[in-house]
Amino acid sequence: FTGSSVSDEESVNVLPQHYRDLAIARIENPTVEPWLEPRLRSLIRDEFTRRRLANWVERSKAAALVTVQIKQYTRSTALAGQQDQSVKLSAGMVFTVRIRRAGDNLVLWDSGEQSQNESFYPGDADGADMRLTDLAVRRIADLMTQGY
Repeated sequence: FTGSSVSDEESVNVLPQHYRDLAIARIENPTVEPWLEPRLRSLIRDEFTRRRLANWVERSKAAALVTVQIKQYTRSTALAGQQDQSVKLSAGMVFTVRIRRAGDNLVLWDSGEQSQNESFYPGDADGADMRLTDLAVRRIADLMTQGY
């Protein structure tokens, strides 16, 4: 609300304070991109910590568990030249993040299906992958801090 303030100790968060002791339960990655799971795990921990959305604990001590389901990861030509060579490419990811109560698996928060895309020039596929995953995790953190 306008005029309300958030102290340094407390950030705006869709999760009540007593559910902020989190652990990442799993990242479902049916793609052929093995780097996606460790990359997302690291980014989620870093972004949630930076925004004070979570206290990361061992799974056995967690009040809630984070699950990421990657539904699709693609790379394709976005713009082709006269000889059908790729002039500009696109990477995209479709994913869902859920936070469940540790005791009974009740869904506390669900991001809904999200998609993130990033265009890039030939030779910058790795950079595009890094930007794409960073933007995807920021989007999740943004959704978690919306107060409505």
